[in-house]
Amino acid sequence: MRFSNKQFFLFGLIIIAVGAALGSVSLTYPFGRDQGIYAYAGKLLLEGKMNYLYVFDLKPPGIHFLFAFAQFIAGESMFNMRVFDIIWQSLTALIVFFITFRLTQKKSLSVVSALIYALLYFRLDYWHTLQADGMLNLPFALSILLLLYNERSHSFIRVFFAGVLFALALTFKYTVISYLPLLFLSIYFFSGGLRSLKTKNVLIYSTGTILLGVAILLLYYFTGSLDELINIQFVQTPLYTGIAYETESQAYISSQLIRLFTVSVYAPLIWLTVIAAFGAAIRKKIDFGSVILFSWFISSLFSLIFQWKFYYYHFLVIIPPLAIGASVFASNLVEYLKKEGTRKFAVAGLVLLLAGFTAFAFKPYLNNYSILYSLVSEKNSLKEVYELNGVTEDSVFMIGKTFRAVDAVKQYSQPFDEIYVWGFDPLVYYLSGRKCTSRFIYNFPLLWKAENRELKSEFINAIKSRSPKLILVAKNDPLIFISGFNEDSKGLLSRFPEFHDLLTEKYLYKNTIDDFEYYELKYW
Repeated sequence: MRFSNKQFFLFGLIIIAVGAALGSVSLTYPFGRDQGIYAYAGKLLLEGKMNYLYVFDLKPPGIHFLFAFAQFIAGESMFNMRVFDIIWQSLTALIVFFITFRLTQKKSLSVVSALIYALLYFRLDYWHTLQADGMLNLPFALSILLLLYNERSHSFIRVFFAGVLFALALTFKYTVISYLPLLFLSIYFFSGGLRSLKTKNVLIYSTGTILLGVAILLLYYFTGSLDELINIQFVQTPLYTGIAYETESQAYISSQLIRLFTVSVYAPLIWLTVIAAFGAAIRKKIDFGSVILFSWFISSLFSLIFQWKFYYYHFLVIIPPLAIGASVFASNLVEYLKKEGTRKFAVAGLVLLLAGFTAFAFKPYLNNYSILYSLVSEKNSLKEVYELNGVTEDSVFMIGKTFRAVDAVKQYSQPFDEIYVWGFDPLVYYLSGRKCTSRFIYNFPLLWKAENRELKSEFINAIKSRSPKLILVAKNDPLIFISGFNEDSKGLLSRFPEFHDLLTEKYLYKNTIDDFEYYELKYW
């Protein structure tokens, strides 16, 4: 079964419209700290300043370049970046639709898969959307779609670009690498064709993946930033991960895993996907499509669990295979019961299950749509709805405080002045338009429980040589999960006496606004 041009356009329009309707709530979302990092790094990339060399960040480079691309086409704007995200995720939902249709040949269930994907993505808040884990879903899904269609009409070019797209997904999150061996096993044991053709497919796919990786390494090499890329991604990031293990107990990890498989919004989809896989095995109807879907699910689940931290945005990577897997289960169930003459009861049961799941997953939208309405009706300004939505559950981060810090920075400095924020709020740089004196746009790599003498020395030299006009010292920002010390940024100054002494000697206390102390460079 194939789509006519009219059907292709109609279903595409429906899914994009649904994605836009669900995603519209995110137009009231400001950036969180992470998005501030990506936006600032992307801004510097557009100026020719490579990430890692000019911005110390633990995330892989893909998210920085994506923000640079979005800012190139839409400008520097939190609102425009949310529009970009709605388009990106709606396209991902569309690819989820095509993958589901390829596996089930059922248009209605394919629409359901796309709906589930968009519903689960946009139910998350400002902090957990626009993250690397969610942005990798589009290239990952495209890579899988190319391989599925390659089974019907073989093309080495298609296989090559599937490899390129998976490499692109890797630039957002390295932990999905576990998909690769599972894919190769799937090709060798479950795809069609002679063994020689399967070997060629593996080699060509690998070539596409490796070529993009080599191109990225060459870019960093010729821009003089390869050493910093390697050091941050493969030396500093494991140190950070080690701190996470120190600060999270085994009981916490176990409880999170139990919640994932029992009471989380993802639990029913996980079990339906697993049942679909076992059902195919029992009925001996295992094909390349079902195996590659389960490989996608397993690698995504591994990526989530391996990080141990269980932040909500880490779950984004499992949503596409779960949305598809649940629809595959429904398709198999309906087909099986069709023979028993109970298909109508199965369909009715599945509709009720979908309705209950949608009602449960839809809860966060109720408040978000009311906030969106307040913006559309001009009851609240965009800045006001940002302040309503931009608050963490523990109120440690509040976008309103960041806005006031930006106002103070603009008052106390000129656009050409450099500043430094001793804390973890890179949004101040991005929103104020001021450059950070150091590549350490957040402070915890200078503090965490690891050997960092060279990083501290580099930082002090930058502060001494470039003398930022303003230094902001943050308070009430507990950093235990990222530094290993149960102190805020101001308290951690005592663990960095070189910087504390420099601040005392060369800077004059000016003011305290919310959770920031302001120090101005002395001119005598």
